[in-house]
Amino acid sequence: MVERANTCEHPHRPLAKSLEHGAGHHHGHTHALHRPEQRRALVLCIVLTTAMMIVEIIGGLWTGSLMLLSDAVHMLSHSAALLVSYVALRLADRQYKDRSHYGLYRTEILGALLNGVGILVLTGWIGWEAIARFSNPGHVHGGEMTIIAAMGLVVNLATAVILGRSGAEDLNTRSAFLHMLGDTLSSVAIVIGGIVLWMTDIQWIDPALSLLVAAVILIWGYRLLKESCAILLELAPKGREPELVRREVLAACPAARDMHDLHVWEITSDYVCLTAHVVCDDVPLSQTEGLLDEITAFLHDRFHITHVTLQMESSATT
Repeated sequence: MVERANTCEHPHRPLAKSLEHGAGHHHGHTHALHRPEQRRALVLCIVLTTAMMIVEIIGGLWTGSLMLLSDAVHMLSHSAALLVSYVALRLADRQYKDRSHYGLYRTEILGALLNGVGILVLTGWIGWEAIARFSNPGHVHGGEMTIIAAMGLVVNLATAVILGRSGAEDLNTRSAFLHMLGDTLSSVAIVIGGIVLWMTDIQWIDPALSLLVAAVILIWGYRLLKESCAILLELAPKGREPELVRREVLAACPAARDMHDLHVWEITSDYVCLTAHVVCDDVPLSQTEGLLDEITAFLHDRFHITHVTLQMESSATT
């Protein structure tokens, strides 16, 4: 029996391939700056969204618009999400310790989970206030509200472009990017609603569009929580279920007679790990190298599994 660990390069940082035979194994890693482009983009977006949030809070109180206040809350959730993402990337860049077997990449998922919970709480507050406004509407200054909402729309577009160009591949940054796109759509609705309110003085438009914003936040928050929990619970990623992986590996690599004790899980976004026992013919140890390389390359190319540990077993003993 031979155990073989192989770590392929994954998008989080360059990794050195390591091969060890025998009872133990070692995963080789080289330390590199963790997503510097995304970190710079996050800092810029934090500054932009925080500044716009302050403007919308002041504007919402001044104009009496719940739409602006709800969008300010949405901006607050953006700022918090971006800050959590930035902190997570900084933590993930720390050197490995004896107790952190895969580094601190999971901090990204914990950050995304915290962001999702916060989004749901803020959604509840917006919905409560909007319903109260239907029975007791206040006067909203439509013209001033529209101008401020248009400024918020410009900021949302700018931050979405910045995050998109930085390469939104991890769950935190991708969730922030998608969140910005969703908020851009709600900002468009708010600007249109502000124009209608300005021209018609129909006051119920303000709480109605506030509920629309709350619905957008709720959708993104639910999806973020669902993805975060799936990774934290170490569920097999979609399209990489163990039985599917086993079936395709055996079909692509005929020298592998069987695979069992197969486990697939995700450390963080797109950093997928696999461990398995591979049954092959009873041959000398040196003759298993080709099969190990073949399986590892197939797993990387077909399923984008970047951290593979395989234990070889002789078919004579099974």
